[in-house]
Amino acid sequence: MLEKPIHVDSESTVREAAIAMDRADLGCILVTSKGSEVVGIVTERDLVRKILTTTTKDSVTKVKDVMSTPIIVVNPEATVEEAAEIMASNKIRRLPVMDKQQLVGIITVVDIARAWASITKRHDPILDALTRIPGPHSRILASAWRVSSQSRDGD
Repeated sequence: MLEKPIHVDSESTVREAAIAMDRADLGCILVTSKGSEVVGIVTERDLVRKILTTTTKDSVTKVKDVMSTPIIVVNPEATVEEAAEIMASNKIRRLPVMDKQQLVGIITVVDIARAWASITKRHDPILDALTRIPGPHSRILASAWRVSSQSRDGD
């Protein structure tokens, strides 16, 4: 879980949000209103679909106009299974953790995969790749990726 997620005010521009995401090396940013109330989330996918593939200007468009809302959250007492179910049923990859309207962190699909791998004490090549966990299949996947990349480059 990311315990210190970044956030921007809903009146910030999309460009400001993207710069903050880049500087923090994160794939999402929470959107707040009135200083602390979390009202939405902007993800890389939102930026691609709502800004980059349109004629919308990132320097003037407000975050509130492209954020995903309503915000779907989970409480800190939720189990990994409950968080995974919420994410799957809502088709989301990032889930803010809120404790009585206070932001605690964000759980991502990578966190879920890591927890599952840890709980099951199992190495799965796909999970290893998703979570970047060194496992018995790491070299196989790396080799497969190189071969696949070379095939695409040769096309």
